[in-house]
Amino acid sequence: MINTKKTVIVTLLILVIATAGLFASGAVENADGEVKVVKVSDVPADFSSLDMNTASFTEIMNSYQAAVDNYTTKAESIMEKMVQSYNEGNVDDYFDAKGMLRNLEVPMITAEQTEILAQRLSDSKDQAAAAEFAAWLYENSMFYSPQITLTKDYPEDMGIAAMFGYKYVISTEPGSTVTLPSLDIGFTSEGVFAGWGVTEDKVTYQAGDEITMPYSDLTLYAIFKTGVLFSDSVTGTEVFEEGDNINAPVLEAPDESYVFMGWYDATGKKADGSAELDEGESAAYYAGWKSVLVSVVRVTQGRRNSEVSFSIMNQGNMNTGSLTIELVPEDSNTLTVTSGTLHTNGIRAMQSKSGSFDVKVSGNSGDVVKATIVVTDSDGNSWKTPVEITVK
Repeated sequence: MINTKKTVIVTLLILVIATAGLFASGAVENADGEVKVVKVSDVPADFSSLDMNTASFTEIMNSYQAAVDNYTTKAESIMEKMVQSYNEGNVDDYFDAKGMLRNLEVPMITAEQTEILAQRLSDSKDQAAAAEFAAWLYENSMFYSPQITLTKDYPEDMGIAAMFGYKYVISTEPGSTVTLPSLDIGFTSEGVFAGWGVTEDKVTYQAGDEITMPYSDLTLYAIFKTGVLFSDSVTGTEVFEEGDNINAPVLEAPDESYVFMGWYDATGKKADGSAELDEGESAAYYAGWKSVLVSVVRVTQGRRNSEVSFSIMNQGNMNTGSLTIELVPEDSNTLTVTSGTLHTNGIRAMQSKSGSFDVKVSGNSGDVVKATIVVTDSDGNSWKTPVEITVK
């Protein structure tokens, strides 16, 4: 009797010996039956066997992609088998294939591996390679989401706020730009908000500073010091000053419509520059701006009278106070305002009001009659926008 098992083993040994040279050089056969020699170093290592502490970033990316491609190929093959079995009504083969798909291991970068790689990114001296790998890891690891945690434990004199403190988390792609916020709580017995620190006793960044999202978690502590804080919501300026001689920062208006009204304390009182602080005292001031945007909504012409509708938007960060609105014709012979001057007691920040003027226009058909809407506040500041009416 022939020993079938032994024959198979011998045959396999012959095949192994015959192909040993090919596998040693990494030979593969393409679809046309041609043998192509590939260096062993070009074949990605098995991802599950990689040492995340020593493998290069490139090796990790290539190996993981190979694992994903292999999984995709197997999954697609099994799903094709499921479809075929379903169409043929072969229940056993269908559920066998379904079980194979369920048991197919999905490539994954584990939490432990991610922690190791994040630390390597932070320690890397090759910034270009680190940036590329961090972007890749952010896309491929569900556990890689670096955070900047801004935190502060309030002193007891903050009342109920002291029970909860302050904590704000920023999470975005590593390498992207992050603008640090302010901590708008005025001042406490510790002083005023001076900035953010990587330690609790020294300012590293000020509010408004732009920093690069790190490769690993970062905690920044809110630091309070005795001094004066100047904050401006319009320009984004925030400056902390300490010492005996303190000067308010010079601000640049965003455009010509903005009028700087001065610095105000939390109660709305305007600072006059004569305030003196005792040792250990602090103060916080906020920049006040007025800015009015006047827009012509529409011009409606009738047989006798026409109407000019407008909207006034308060772009500043304080109430406009009382406003006077006038429509001033370029030539009073061609345009007469019949509804007179309009008034409003004020418009709150980022709010708007609308109104209209009744006018009479004269001239030949096609003539352009010009006027100007002028808005003036109680301080004498004014904002203008032109109006043109084409005579029908």
